[in-house]
Amino acid sequence: MRDFFVIFRRNTLSPIVIAILILAIILMILGDFRDAWFLSVVIVVNTLLAIIQEVRAARVLKKLELMSAPTARRINSDGSTEEILFDKLIPGNLISLNLGDEIPADGKIITSAGLEADEGILTGESAPIEKNKGSMVYAASAVVAGSATMKVEFVGQNTKVGTMASTLKRYSPVLTPIQHSISVAITWLTFGALGLSVLILVVYYFSGQDAVIIFKTIASGAVVIVPEGLLLASSLLFAYGSLKLAQAKVLPQKLAAIEAMALLDVLCVDKTGTLTSDEIKFEAYEEFNTSEPKILDLVGIAVNETSSGSSTSEALQKGLKPHGRYKIMQTLAFSSARKMSGVKVELAGNVFNIIIGAPEYVSKFAPLDSSQKQRVEMLTNEGKRVLLVGLSREAKSSVKDLKDGSGQAMGLLILSNDLRVGVEKTINYLQKNGVSLRVISGDNPNTVKYIASMAGIANNGSVLTGAELQKINKRNWNKVVSETTIFARVLPEQKEKLIETFKELNNFTGMVGDGVNDALALKKSDLGVAMYSGAVATRRVADIVLLDNSFNSLPIGMRLGNRIIQAIELIATLFFHKIIFGLVLILTTLIFGFVYPLEPRHITFMNILLVTMPTLMWTLFPPSPQQRLSPRHFWRDTLLAVAPIAVLSGVMITSAYTLLHIMHPNDAMGVSTTTVIIATFFGVYLVYLVPRMFNVKNNRKSQIARILYTVAVLAVISVSFGFDYFRDFFNFSMPAGRSTWPLLVVVFGTAILQWIIAGRAGKRIRLQD
Repeated sequence: MRDFFVIFRRNTLSPIVIAILILAIILMILGDFRDAWFLSVVIVVNTLLAIIQEVRAARVLKKLELMSAPTARRINSDGSTEEILFDKLIPGNLISLNLGDEIPADGKIITSAGLEADEGILTGESAPIEKNKGSMVYAASAVVAGSATMKVEFVGQNTKVGTMASTLKRYSPVLTPIQHSISVAITWLTFGALGLSVLILVVYYFSGQDAVIIFKTIASGAVVIVPEGLLLASSLLFAYGSLKLAQAKVLPQKLAAIEAMALLDVLCVDKTGTLTSDEIKFEAYEEFNTSEPKILDLVGIAVNETSSGSSTSEALQKGLKPHGRYKIMQTLAFSSARKMSGVKVELAGNVFNIIIGAPEYVSKFAPLDSSQKQRVEMLTNEGKRVLLVGLSREAKSSVKDLKDGSGQAMGLLILSNDLRVGVEKTINYLQKNGVSLRVISGDNPNTVKYIASMAGIANNGSVLTGAELQKINKRNWNKVVSETTIFARVLPEQKEKLIETFKELNNFTGMVGDGVNDALALKKSDLGVAMYSGAVATRRVADIVLLDNSFNSLPIGMRLGNRIIQAIELIATLFFHKIIFGLVLILTTLIFGFVYPLEPRHITFMNILLVTMPTLMWTLFPPSPQQRLSPRHFWRDTLLAVAPIAVLSGVMITSAYTLLHIMHPNDAMGVSTTTVIIATFFGVYLVYLVPRMFNVKNNRKSQIARILYTVAVLAVISVSFGFDYFRDFFNFSMPAGRSTWPLLVVVFGTAILQWIIAGRAGKRIRLQD
């Protein structure tokens, strides 16, 4: 209910609504009850429609938020688990925590298997903190290693971070960049309307005009100049687009994400789960050292005891099972910073330290000889994922503090991760549309390079590792990073720094990821894209969530977003055209001392045909642009493009009115009606011109849309002029049509000139984009 009152207040207390209602009251005081009631009813109906549409949009956004709302795994009394929303937790609940989870409440650890949490949101430090049995963990922290069971103690506003009990945001319409531009334009045009109102008042007063005419003209001018409905139209299109995107399995968590997809210059992607499929296959264990007969049992123990629930862990668990009785003495959970995991275990009366992880890291503990290094390189060059197994029998040292060189390299765990089906088309689409692809991965550089090459990523021979990044000095950093395509064996903080660098180089930068190690980079990026099956912490900071966990859905979202941006630009162009020709007509009549011919009801009639119906048409049938659009060029592609056409329309409408005023001095009503018809012609004609201006595809859907629009226009005109009630309602009479055929020739000549200008605008857009 509170959300409704926010929407109600914002729509009813807008400057234009207040101004029109004040003008209606003034007209009522002056005795013009008919126009006063007309203005009042129209503004009230428009406001109610705006409220209804915004409430509907708010409900759509709420439903979309629920689709990606984070859940916790509550442990029931019978040992089963169930997924529940964060705001359903109560003190005393037991929940399980795994790698990538966002901790939903403050609580105490009951059991821990190497749990480490990032409490950067509380402390400002992103270093992982080890959490043992009895330790406190806090809401909004992220699990970066291990797993645990915790008991909830505080929830919602009672937590240390003071978060809301519900993780869903209260409806708050944050404007997108285009909407912000429109809002600024509305603000300035509102001030302009105030200035124009004063000008009309002064000029009409000293020319001896009646007070009713003065205030009716002020009302007409305000309605013409302020594009109040444009912001609402953009909101409806964004909400409609968000729903369409969700149906296409691309869930925007912010409306601005739709625009962000159109702005992408650089897109950074992870390898595993993005370029490759979700499924990782364990192929074999390749033995180096045969000195320990129980090595496979030890590897199986380490794999199962340090499982993080990731696809790699699951693949290893399927292929390696522990046998016999054993006792876990210590656990080293996997983390993206360490690139390894391990256990200290007692098996058959002996103590073993088993470390499994990236060869570059584990080999410091368990050195590789030259032939073993060559084997690792050969496998990674084939795109295989390789993990090194290291062993030591050191009983006293902690598994976290094993000395370099104290272990033996026992063998390799070999995994494969096939290229995601269709990813080549996705990469081709992105690169064809000017998006530069960069791969940022924690995997081996040879493996990443092989996958990038198979996916068709351009310049895939340019590779840097995290260790090499650390050696680059500040002077050369930006240049080297900008020229590199593949970044391998990088740490989470390095991912974040790379994203920051691309942004500093004036690139609108996106990041696709699914692991908790991607969260910082996603948050830093201009457009964060997360997989629905990925870490909760990553989903929470993302702008877009791919519901089907497929990178291939992104182009679908970009195409839909492109169509929404195009529809907004088309509708904005109609508004700007109406504003410009309205200004030309108002200012010219003020200069030459004529009465402004358009009454408020005439403006309403034109708005139905020139704004409302096209908005409905392009909402139901979004246009299909032939090029990628950029919101950066919003003003160039709308206001500046339509300005010459709008000025021509204004000059023609003004000239026609002046000529008719001279030819029919005693038929003011007929002259006004004819002026409305001519203005409506140019406005409707622009609806057919703008697709040419924007180089929009003339496909079957657009043809159906135009036919429906044409039928609707003819129906409204027929009803408005064919029935006495509606003719009186809009204050129309028979047009002043005597001896006006030369005027028709000039009108059609102007229309031809506008057609040529529109074609040139479309050609310029094609060349510039």
